[in-house]
Amino acid sequence: IRLGVATEEIADAAAEMADIVLREVEPHPVLKMAIKEAEETVTSAVVSEDSPIKGKTLREARIPDETGMWILVIKRKGRWIRPRPDARIEAGDILIASGYAEGEEDFKRIVSGKD
Repeated sequence: IRLGVATEEIADAAAEMADIVLREVEPHPVLKMAIKEAEETVTSAVVSEDSPIKGKTLREARIPDETGMWILVIKRKGRWIRPRPDARIEAGDILIASGYAEGEEDFKRIVSGKD
């Protein structure tokens, strides 16, 4: 039961972080400085029709292997989806990811389908 509660709390926290990223809320200056100095980042990208991951499952897309970024949540047609390995990626999905800052550019390139 505790594992289920902890998983739910993590999912809720991820959704809150994703909401802040999507709304592009300007963080407090102290938080902004901490984020700038951190090795990790949270970012988002929209899956395009040309994306090489469109139609694949998260497992098949291998985003963490390719970019070092982990999908926190998927926003599809106004709904938040908890990412599971068998979740299929669709064009128009907004993927919210966290990981090392140096992987952000590769993540956005793969998701958007722009080389």
